Amino acid sequence: MEGIKFVVEDGNPEDAKTQLNSNELTPDYVKDLHKIRKDLQRGIQLGDLELVKKLGRKVSEIIAGGELNLLNRVPDNKVRAYKNMLLSFNTLYSCEAEIGGLSPWHTHTMSEKFAILIEHAESISQLEEIHSNMLNDYADPAIRITKSENLGIVEKAESYIEVNLAEDISTEEMAGKLHVHPSHLMRVFKKEKGITISKYRNLKRIKKAKELIVSSNLSMTDIAIMVGFKNSQYFSTLFKEVEGITPVEFKKLKKN
Repeated sequence: MEGIKFVVEDGNPEDAKTQLNSNELTPDYVKDLHKIRKDLQRGIQLGDLELVKKLGRKVSEIIAGGELNLLNRVPDNKVRAYKNMLLSFNTLYSCEAEIGGLSPWHTHTMSEKFAILIEHAESISQLEEIHSNMLNDYADPAIRITKSENLGIVEKAESYIEVNLAEDISTEEMAGKLHVHPSHLMRVFKKEKGITISKYRNLKRIKKAKELIVSSNLSMTDIAIMVGFKNSQYFSTLFKEVEGITPVEFKKLKKN
């Protein structure tokens, strides 16, 4: 997170504000900057969403403030400068998340997804939204690999679906990974969640697709593939069935 200057929670806000306004860096201030960077890394590792969101807001405030000229690193192209920063953040966040228990495969796919979103963004506001989503996704404890033996079969299935959301995995394959019989998995899941595994996964995919539609300029075909739908027409049909409008109509509605 090189170049980002922000203030630790236990520091003095007034002192920090004075330092920013005077645009002077003191040894103590630099020490504080390194501490908060470590705190953010630790928050992502531990899946501490509250801490990560709090520090993430500080990062955004400093970038937007302009005191450190972070967006002027690329002359006359603030969007490109912001993209370069987020690409570095993407690498840092993904590494910390994997250390904290995010599967290597999920780390890879998430990192690739955000790299594509960053490059396709056209404005600072879109990049700010992507950064927020990056922090939320990388720090999400629900998708971390757990070694707990106390998780129920449905919780394990939910976790497996989250980790492999974009993959075309059958219920039989999932049951095999969870060491249960497919019919038992389907029966227990339906009883506890009220819907089938297939519908649950599709609803998760639609939710993720909505985030991508709002925060990116990717085509509907690209979004469909990224969330796990191999057929864009089926994606559009299912999206309308769930949301009441097509993906294109949803995008127009959110852009207005």
